[in-house]
Amino acid sequence: MSKTQDLLKKINYIEADIEIQKQILFSIPSEQKAEMEKTVAVIAAKKAEIEILRQQIKEIDPEEFARILIFEKAINEFKLLATTRQFTSITGRNINEPCQLALRDKAAVECLIKACDADGNWTIITLEGEIHHFPQDAVTEKPVETPVH
Repeated sequence: MSKTQDLLKKINYIEADIEIQKQILFSIPSEQKAEMEKTVAVIAAKKAEIEILRQQIKEIDPEEFARILIFEKAINEFKLLATTRQFTSITGRNINEPCQLALRDKAAVECLIKACDADGNWTIITLEGEIHHFPQDAVTEKPVETPVH
């Protein structure tokens, strides 16, 4: 398991570096084509490195790899929802900080991400990587207003 965790940490560091490279790319003046191409090549190489690490995870821990795919699918679905819904509050689970949605008729639901839209309806990603929707009248908590970009 620690080998898998080490690979996941490497992937996180590389992804952070890719974000930095993207910021660098956007800051390069448009007439500096060679510098832009160099930065794009660095990003492509880092993405290829991530894919190699992902394949290593798939080989040594197929179950963890399957869980990763489930969560990636949920995150992508959530991002797609965010393009059609105006979320006014998004809260994510952090280390040592729970994330749950308080429901009126049953116990709170543990989640990785919870978001409330402008109409007061909630969308969550569960700890199992599933997306669930709850109407405003099924939830007892009020959203924390957060800036959403």
